[in-house]
Amino acid sequence: MILKRIILLISLYLLFFNVSRADDVLFTPADKQIYEKYIAEYSNQSDKPINEIIVATAQYFQGRPYVASTLEISEKETLVINLREFDCTTFVENCIALSLVLQSKDYSFENYTRILKSIRYRQGEVNGYTSRLHYVSDWIYENEKQGILKNISLSVGGENVDKGINFMTKNSHLYKHLKNNDSNIAEMLKIESNITNRRLYEILPTERIQTNQGKIESGNIVVFATAIAGLDYSHIGIAYWQNNELHFIHASSKYKKVIIEPRTLSDYCKNSSKCVGVSVLEIKQDN
Repeated sequence: MILKRIILLISLYLLFFNVSRADDVLFTPADKQIYEKYIAEYSNQSDKPINEIIVATAQYFQGRPYVASTLEISEKETLVINLREFDCTTFVENCIALSLVLQSKDYSFENYTRILKSIRYRQGEVNGYTSRLHYVSDWIYENEKQGILKNISLSVGGENVDKGINFMTKNSHLYKHLKNNDSNIAEMLKIESNITNRRLYEILPTERIQTNQGKIESGNIVVFATAIAGLDYSHIGIAYWQNNELHFIHASSKYKKVIIEPRTLSDYCKNSSKCVGVSVLEIKQDN
């Protein structure tokens, strides 16, 4: 029993402390191996429509563990690569980034890190904690500006909703890089004000999902709007039609892994006390 514990501790040490740093990118050898295996198995799909690539990529990671706060491993803000385990946001970000790598046909690890950085950070630049796109509203806005995605929420039956965004600064004690950091709080206050003033919070309400679901395609990104005061979204996944019903693929905190959600998208929202609807995003096809 003692020997098994020693072996486990050594394994954990090798996994979490054998981290490579290159150009402010953090990853383990296991992450690079997963990337290389993915490319070897999926590079022949590079000419398929982007939505099909995204769904195939999401399915590739089915069963991978759900782990919260996978990006909070360094005091200095750094691009973290973790393909071993995901939270809901890093799962979707990586599915998009890997799909865009396939589409580009530049399969280098450097191209993957560049694309992931452009998705995760404002203007694709790592410049401290507040340069990361913490609010999904900000993430949508910046990625739409870059031409990576299009917010199609209004065209699938959604509506514009007014909501003030201030959750992170109102709850700064919950975030280790905001707690006791007046500079980060001040910068985040500006970001929250910008998000609120844009008035781009576009939501397909829960009660309209069933009626309008035919306008949502497999491979679209679905983002779950929340009733929590000051917060825009609480979850994110990838739309997936299965047996003529609209489900989604996500890193589930309930099931502790990446799964095809057993409930339909409509039922999932109806059964959540905080979900008020979804925003729907289309990843752009690079022609």
